Amino acid sequence: MVKRILLAVGAGVLLAAIAPVAQSQAAGAGPISISQCFVTVPKAMSKKASGTQIDYTNLGPKTAKHITFAVKYRNSETTYLRKVIDDGTFTPNAPVVHHFSLYNDVTYGGKAATCSAVLVIWADGTKWVAGAM
Repeated sequence: MVKRILLAVGAGVLLAAIAPVAQSQAAGAGPISISQCFVTVPKAMSKKASGTQIDYTNLGPKTAKHITFAVKYRNSETTYLRKVIDDGTFTPNAPVVHHFSLYNDVTYGGKAATCSAVLVIWADGTKWVAGAM
Protein backbone atom coordinates (compact mmCIF):
# COMPACT_ATOMS: atom_id res chain seq x y z
CA MET A 1 0.00 0.00 0.00
CA VAL A 2 2.78 2.43 0.94
CA LYS A 3 4.67 1.54 -2.27
CA ARG A 4 1.59 2.34 -4.38
CA ILE A 5 1.13 5.70 -2.69
CA LEU A 6 4.80 6.60 -3.14
CA LEU A 7 4.66 5.47 -6.77
CA ALA A 8 1.56 7.58 -7.40
CA VAL A 9 3.11 10.60 -5.66
CA GLY A 10 6.36 10.13 -7.61
CA ALA A 11 4.50 9.90 -10.90
CA GLY A 12 2.51 13.04 -10.04
CA VAL A 13 5.67 14.98 -9.22
CA LEU A 14 7.28 13.80 -12.48
CA LEU A 15 4.26 14.85 -14.54
CA ALA A 16 4.12 18.21 -12.79
CA ALA A 17 7.79 18.76 -13.59
CA ILE A 18 7.46 17.76 -17.25
CA ALA A 19 4.20 19.61 -18.03
CA PRO A 20 5.66 23.18 -17.99
CA VAL A 21 8.51 22.09 -20.28
CA ALA A 22 6.13 20.51 -22.79
CA GLN A 23 3.90 23.59 -22.73
CA SER A 24 6.79 26.00 -23.26
CA GLN A 25 8.07 23.95 -26.20
CA ALA A 26 4.63 23.88 -27.78
CA ALA A 27 4.15 27.61 -27.22
CA GLY A 28 7.52 28.39 -28.84
CA ALA A 29 7.11 25.93 -31.71
CA GLY A 30 7.72 27.35 -35.16
CA PRO A 31 5.46 27.18 -38.20
CA ILE A 32 7.32 24.23 -39.76
CA SER A 33 6.78 20.72 -38.42
CA ILE A 34 9.55 18.31 -39.42
CA SER A 35 8.40 14.69 -39.57
CA GLN A 36 11.67 13.20 -40.86
CA CYS A 37 15.25 14.34 -41.19
CA PHE A 38 18.04 11.97 -42.12
CA VAL A 39 21.22 11.62 -44.18
CA THR A 40 20.79 9.18 -47.03
CA VAL A 41 22.98 6.11 -47.51
CA PRO A 42 25.89 6.18 -49.95
CA LYS A 43 25.49 5.07 -53.53
CA ALA A 44 27.08 1.76 -54.51
CA MET A 45 30.88 1.72 -54.18
CA SER A 46 30.96 5.06 -52.34
CA LYS A 47 31.73 6.07 -48.76
CA LYS A 48 30.17 9.51 -49.15
CA ALA A 49 26.64 10.23 -47.97
CA SER A 50 24.24 10.75 -50.86
CA GLY A 51 22.35 13.74 -49.47
CA THR A 52 19.82 14.71 -46.83
CA GLN A 53 16.09 13.99 -46.72
CA ILE A 54 13.76 16.46 -44.95
CA ASP A 55 10.03 15.79 -44.76
CA TYR A 56 7.97 18.60 -43.28
CA THR A 57 4.67 20.46 -43.18
CA ASN A 58 3.99 24.19 -43.15
CA LEU A 59 1.73 24.71 -40.13
CA GLY A 60 1.75 28.45 -40.60
CA PRO A 61 -1.32 30.50 -41.55
CA LYS A 62 -0.06 31.39 -45.03
CA THR A 63 1.96 30.11 -47.99
CA ALA A 64 5.72 30.00 -47.53
CA LYS A 65 8.17 30.72 -50.37
CA HIS A 66 11.59 30.14 -48.73
CA ILE A 67 12.39 27.91 -45.78
CA THR A 68 15.89 27.76 -44.31
CA PHE A 69 16.79 24.65 -42.31
CA ALA A 70 19.74 24.16 -39.97
CA VAL A 71 20.95 20.56 -40.23
CA LYS A 72 23.36 19.01 -37.75
CA TYR A 73 25.16 15.80 -38.70
CA ARG A 74 27.95 13.81 -37.09
CA ASN A 75 30.13 11.10 -38.57
CA SER A 76 33.10 9.42 -36.88
CA GLU A 77 35.39 12.35 -37.69
CA THR A 78 33.46 15.60 -37.30
CA THR A 79 30.24 17.24 -36.18
CA TYR A 80 28.82 19.47 -38.91
CA LEU A 81 26.20 22.23 -38.82
CA ARG A 82 25.02 23.50 -42.18
CA LYS A 83 22.06 25.33 -43.64
CA VAL A 84 19.94 24.46 -46.65
CA ILE A 85 17.21 26.57 -48.26
CA ASP A 86 14.09 25.12 -49.81
CA ASP A 87 12.51 27.46 -52.36
CA GLY A 88 9.03 26.89 -53.73
CA THR A 89 5.37 27.30 -52.91
CA PHE A 90 4.56 25.60 -49.61
CA THR A 91 0.87 25.88 -48.77
CA PRO A 92 -0.39 25.40 -45.22
CA ASN A 93 -0.86 21.79 -44.09
CA ALA A 94 0.53 20.22 -47.27
CA PRO A 95 3.24 17.61 -46.59
CA VAL A 96 6.56 18.24 -48.33
CA VAL A 97 9.15 15.52 -49.06
CA HIS A 98 12.45 16.89 -50.33
CA HIS A 99 15.91 15.46 -50.87
CA PHE A 100 18.86 17.85 -50.82
CA SER A 101 22.49 17.40 -51.89
CA LEU A 102 23.49 18.56 -48.39
CA TYR A 103 26.25 16.38 -46.83
CA ASN A 104 26.91 14.45 -50.03
CA ASP A 105 30.54 15.57 -49.66
CA VAL A 106 31.21 13.89 -46.29
CA THR A 107 31.91 10.32 -45.25
CA TYR A 108 28.68 8.57 -44.31
CA GLY A 109 28.36 7.97 -40.57
CA GLY A 110 24.78 6.78 -40.26
CA LYS A 111 21.38 8.31 -40.96
CA ALA A 112 20.95 10.32 -37.74
CA ALA A 113 20.67 14.07 -38.28
CA THR A 114 18.94 16.92 -36.47
CA CYS A 115 16.94 19.49 -38.43
CA SER A 116 15.14 22.67 -37.48
CA ALA A 117 13.56 25.48 -39.46
CA VAL A 118 15.40 28.73 -38.69
CA LEU A 119 13.82 31.13 -41.21
CA VAL A 120 10.57 31.21 -43.16
CA ILE A 121 9.81 33.87 -45.74
CA TRP A 122 6.11 33.99 -46.51
CA ALA A 123 4.64 34.68 -49.94
CA ASP A 124 3.64 38.18 -48.80
CA GLY A 125 7.29 39.00 -47.94
CA THR A 126 6.98 38.83 -44.16
CA LYS A 127 9.37 36.62 -42.18
CA TRP A 128 9.41 34.24 -39.25
CA VAL A 129 12.81 33.84 -37.57
CA ALA A 130 13.51 31.13 -34.99
CA GLY A 131 14.03 32.60 -31.54
CA ALA A 132 12.69 36.05 -32.48
CA MET A 133 9.98 37.46 -30.28
